[in-house]
This record gives sequence, structure tokens and C-alpha cells, in this order.
Amino acid sequence: MDTFEQHVRAGLELLGYEVDEAELAVMRVADGVYGPQLQALVEADLRGVWHEPDLDPSRAPSTRFPAGVE
Repeated sequence: MDTFEQHVRAGLELLGYEVDEAELAVMRVADGVYGPQLQALVEADLRGVWHEPDLDPSRAPSTRFPAGVE
């Protein structure tokens, strides 16, 4: 059992789920596809990125900046 499998099994066990080999294989594929990008996002320095001040998921992002930023 490798660290990925230990992590998955332990985490889901805490929630009361048991994982079979097929489910584990699907999770390995998903981790292989999305894992590197998710890790890069976790490690990214986002301190200089401004949040959207008037976030409304029902419409496109605005071009407004926070007060004092032009």
C-alpha cells in the first residue's frame, strides 16, 4: 500500500466509507489528471491577486477594482 492509497483509505474511513480496488483505480486516474495542477494551485503565491469585490456567479466578472486600486 503506497501513501496515496493510505491517504485515501484513511480519509474515507473517517467518513465511514470503504473503498474497493475499482474505486481506488478511478481516484488514481483523477489524481494523475488533476493532481499536478491542484498542487501548483496550492503552492501558488496569490498574495498579489485581488479578489473580485462584487462577486456574483450569475454574471461575468466585473472590471471594477477595490477602492484605491486603479
